[in-house]
Amino acid sequence: MRSRNIQADILAYLSDGKLHTMQEIAEHVEVCERTVRRHIQDLSYRFNIQTFFGRDGYGGVRFIKEKSIDVGYLNNDELQLIIDQLSLLQNSDVNIKRFIKGLSSQIEKEQYKDDRKQA
Repeated sequence: MRSRNIQADILAYLSDGKLHTMQEIAEHVEVCERTVRRHIQDLSYRFNIQTFFGRDGYGGVRFIKEKSIDVGYLNNDELQLIIDQLSLLQNSDVNIKRFIKGLSSQIEKEQYKDDRKQA
């Protein structure tokens, strides 16, 4: 099975937003658990996938649907200040970096709108 097909099947299975074990996903996609772990790791860089580790069946994988945050009341300078401060955090994880990227794209959209208005 091609890598893209495996990843598409994993995303489709996780799309319900429920917590699933690696074993459940592996059985559904019909690949080994190690393959699922590798693909989950790759997918988590592009999608909001959380992996929980725990004892006695409390671990699993969950796809978190994107939620938007209204930053329309902030101007670009305020957004940039927030981005700068978040970037200074030590040990920031993937989710914080994803949030910073989202804020940066918001600034770019606003600048594009301003440029089009001026043209």
